[in-house]
Amino acid sequence: MIKIIEGMMNLFAQNHIPVFGIAKAASLEKEPSGYRPSDMLASAESILCLGVPVSKGIFKCKERSEWMYWRAANIYYRSIDAVLMRACSIIEEKGEVAVPIYACFPYDIKGKGDFWAYVSLVKMAEAVGIGKIGKNGLLFNSKYGPRLILGGIVTTALLPTMAWPERDDKGCPEDCFSCQEKCPVKAIDKSGKVDRVACIKYSMKSPIFSNMMKTNKTTPQDVQMINHLTAVDDHSAYQCIKCVSACPYS
Repeated sequence: MIKIIEGMMNLFAQNHIPVFGIAKAASLEKEPSGYRPSDMLASAESILCLGVPVSKGIFKCKERSEWMYWRAANIYYRSIDAVLMRACSIIEEKGEVAVPIYACFPYDIKGKGDFWAYVSLVKMAEAVGIGKIGKNGLLFNSKYGPRLILGGIVTTALLPTMAWPERDDKGCPEDCFSCQEKCPVKAIDKSGKVDRVACIKYSMKSPIFSNMMKTNKTTPQDVQMINHLTAVDDHSAYQCIKCVSACPYS
């Protein structure tokens, strides 16, 4: 397993991945059925999660910051996904099995627009020790605040538990509620619970998806397929990033 760790650390260094961690897959086995590591790989032993920060300037732009974030996020999604796939190959070259949990797409759509990752990346990140879930529902890292875009891996390899460069369990400052106070649709309550449907409806727009959904003949499977096909390749725009840009620790 040392060769796997060395190979992945070299890969992450080459691709400017500043934080990552590894934990036992069992740490997320209490998640809802269908969204646990063992639902991805029945013999899952370990999870890995990494994070890449979006530059501060994107969130500090006086104007057009949402458009800047839209472009940055789509670039990062692709670069992170490529790194995850290469990391999985490094693991599998040693005889194990690994599956990526991509930075964004694909995901399940429940009800009227509640997006569920196949395994929650923020919970993976917290489990591996690269931050704590913050008051806006995003991962809060003591160095990068809520600016990290995450990606993960579920694997059969029994990897050593670690957090690099160091474990980060500090979380949001207790007396800060800027993200909650600045949310334009009040989607975050004081406990930090996020109304994800309200958030997504306000912050994310996909004109192509909306136009294709005007027919009444779509099944739930059609909705998911149409969303994936129209949301990837830059076709969904972010119209609100206030819960990150308002954070004084971003």
